[in-house]
Amino acid sequence: MAKTKTNNLFLKLKHILLYSGYEVILTGVPQSGSNKRGAKHRAAKGYIVPDELKIYINRQIGVNDRVITLVHELMHEIYPTWREARVERESKKVFRGLTVPQLGFFQFFVMTKGEIQSALKRQRIISPLC
Repeated sequence: MAKTKTNNLFLKLKHILLYSGYEVILTGVPQSGSNKRGAKHRAAKGYIVPDELKIYINRQIGVNDRVITLVHELMHEIYPTWREARVERESKKVFRGLTVPQLGFFQFFVMTKGEIQSALKRQRIISPLC
């Protein structure tokens, strides 16, 4: 994916996260019996519920997998006619093309408070007393 195309897509994804009203919710593995209308069940990783403006992401997967899942779910919003395989393929391309600051932007939405604090401590950005 060309760098300009990746950057333009990043800006679209960022805009949706900041201005659409979607809430990203970290959760356990969604229950298979869950029957929310409009939910796209990729049970192991996450799903989007457009009617409720919610994106559910499994907190038990790795942070980078959570970022890919967030991008994936947002891609459903941008390209609602795309089939699942294409959304998955393009989401991974976007992830591979992210700059470090862009990756950090998405990580902020999918990391727990404890994970963020731990990462900041490792970078010596906050003191251990925080």
